[in-house]
Amino acid sequence: MANIEKLLSMIEAWGRQDVDAVMTFLHEDVEWNNSGGFSPVIKGKAAMREALEAMASKIAESRWRLFDYTEVGDRLWMEGADEFILTDGKRVAIPYMGILDYEDGLIRYWREYYNGYLHTSQGKTGIVAAEAEVMLDRPAITGARA
Repeated sequence: MANIEKLLSMIEAWGRQDVDAVMTFLHEDVEWNNSGGFSPVIKGKAAMREALEAMASKIAESRWRLFDYTEVGDRLWMEGADEFILTDGKRVAIPYMGILDYEDGLIRYWREYYNGYLHTSQGKTGIVAAEAEVMLDRPAITGARA
């Protein structure tokens, strides 16, 4: 299975908030830099599970999607948006770029780059910023491209 197919399957699992299924795509020594500069890199599968469970407890609905990607060997670059409806009803949408490095068919290094201001401001107001809103209308990838 190509790495993009694995990623799309993982996105589907996260959409169901199935943390156990998401964990099957991750290397035991996974390192996840998803903080936008606000916190240290999450290291190891146990810490990753803890972080995902904490996130899932705050999310009522997840609309994570990809708009574009390229894959070379064990590295996959992606562009997309994380859009959430939080349990308190607020809506947050964050466009991002990311890089996944696979090892033994599993995600070993996961780095995401996004505007941390959008994350914090939308989390307070629940109002999606105009610059994020325009990104959400792009067609999402629903299956691997040839």
